[in-house]
Amino acid sequence: TCRMGSDPTASVVGPDFQHHRVAGLYVADSSVFPSNLGVNPQIPIMALAARCADRVLAA
Repeated sequence: TCRMGSDPTASVVGPDFQHHRVAGLYVADSSVFPSNLGVNPQIPIMALAARCADRVLAA
């Protein structure tokens, strides 16, 4: 898992999907979800990837 959060000591990627320690590395998959969604995650993963792509293009 790659927990998402603002605190680098408690998470791997920030709210901008970028790895805290590796510049230019973005994570856009279900590993950033804090827990199991309990449903088919296809749509949430697609939405997350689209938002991450927007952030990467803006960088």
